[in-house]
Amino acid sequence: MNIAHKLAITALGTIMATAALADFPMDKDITFVIPYKPGGGFDTIVRTFEPALEAALGGASVVPENIDGASGNRGGQTVFRADPDGYTIGIYNVPGVTISKVTNRDIGYDLDQVTWIANLAEDRYAVAVKSDSSITSLAELCALGRPIKLSDTGLDSTSSIASVIGFKIMDCPVSLITGYGGSNDTMIAVMRGEVDATLKPIGSLSKYVESGDLRIIATLSDEEILAGVPTTTELGFPDLAKFTINRVIGAPPGVPADIVVKLAEALRNAQGDENVKSWAKKAKTDLTFKDAAQTAEMMNNLSEFYANYKEMLVTK
Repeated sequence: MNIAHKLAITALGTIMATAALADFPMDKDITFVIPYKPGGGFDTIVRTFEPALEAALGGASVVPENIDGASGNRGGQTVFRADPDGYTIGIYNVPGVTISKVTNRDIGYDLDQVTWIANLAEDRYAVAVKSDSSITSLAELCALGRPIKLSDTGLDSTSSIASVIGFKIMDCPVSLITGYGGSNDTMIAVMRGEVDATLKPIGSLSKYVESGDLRIIATLSDEEILAGVPTTTELGFPDLAKFTINRVIGAPPGVPADIVVKLAEALRNAQGDENVKSWAKKAKTDLTFKDAAQTAEMMNNLSEFYANYKEMLVTK
């Protein structure tokens, strides 16, 4: 093969790649990986955004896929190993995955190499007990005379991290009961009486609060979110309001910048959908959009923030 022939093939490949970028998305499903079983907070937000995201992408097909396991890390591994063509994206457990950088845990992929697409939303945490529980406050929960049993999916989950640090700050011993398949299961565990309480995003708890199965006794916030429910700042623990849960979207390493921009803009537009806004209002979730660069910066900042609590995290 002569040099001219090689150059022609190279040029053709470049033209085809450029066309693929311009045409994205083409007639191919976009897989949206959810790293937990159906029914939890991550599953809900992805399935809420799905129709609006499809519309924002010009009618492309977006297919949610639940890949649970390893405290959400199996889903992240699946995304990381996919082709970097924009047709596989995933929602990440943040700040859960950032703890790997702080504590040097092996999550099966390099978090620093993930292509960050956008941050969709931010949730606040709350502590909930069974609706007919005799416990009516955090003070009563901490006065059980033994470590509080809290349900969670795994030690790397966002709520586990907030629980370990938050209850340590309150000088309130806890025992994390982990291994549940998703946040939905952890809340059902409270209703069954398997544990004393759970710490979860308000959006995830809301359906069980509305059904009368759970009761929220405190929110990790500065300002009142739920009428009549005290905030941790009111209770004398203002630092707990700094712990939030972010809904972050990522993709495999090496996704072309043009595709990242298209996906980010589509997610931004989907955020303005009336059904999405209605859901967010009902779930008390703040739709907080950040583009790719802002999301990458946020991830770095979170790693630095949680490094301050490394000693607590490595001993949990």
